[in-house]
Amino acid sequence: PGFLSQLIWYYHHHHHRHPRTWTPGTGPRFSSTTAAELPGALDHIKTLTEEYGIHVSMGHSAATSEVGKKGMEAITNQSVIETIIGLILERKPPYFSLIADQIHLHPRVVVMAYRSSPSHCILIIDSIELSGLPDSIYPGHAQVPFNQVKVGNKVTIEGTETLIGTCIGLDECGRNLMEWAGIELQDAVMCVTENVADAMGLEDRGKLEVGKRGDFVILEDDGTVKET
Repeated sequence: PGFLSQLIWYYHHHHHRHPRTWTPGTGPRFSSTTAAELPGALDHIKTLTEEYGIHVSMGHSAATSEVGKKGMEAITNQSVIETIIGLILERKPPYFSLIADQIHLHPRVVVMAYRSSPSHCILIIDSIELSGLPDSIYPGHAQVPFNQVKVGNKVTIEGTETLIGTCIGLDECGRNLMEWAGIELQDAVMCVTENVADAMGLEDRGKLEVGKRGDFVILEDDGTVKET
């Protein structure tokens, strides 16, 4: 909750306008992730969504299904949610994000969540700073004050199995989803383009259409990146 209060202050301080006046193309769209079980979190979720128009996600959470549902009810707009609690049982599923790396989630869980609502599935990555570097032991930093051990896509605290994050790229996540769920390339691409734009209310991007932003990546048939 303290961080969320700082986010509200930051928005006012840097933009000098009410976030609810935000329209596509006028500046950044703010999003915040919180755990619904934290003290005061439900009230802060309502404040951020109803009064400031900030998209709120639920994630990094140990909430029960009941508390998670209360958090979802506090989010008055369609928002991204980083848990599969209740996805299959919801008549109107929320947007949800998955890291398809076989470390955060088992492939069967990824497939189950995706098939529950393909149009609401969003692929994301940790995007930690060791991505692209060779396997080795790297020094920590202010956020992670421990040596970091990178083996493949997995990064842990040295001497433990505590996960810091993964180094998988978004294109590899897309290829994994294609393989695990047996879907076509265009279906996987929607999970990193159109679905994301729809979740954030960004009408000026997400599809290859006349008048929309020309921000695109050329992929091979198997989902590997050819050109950017």
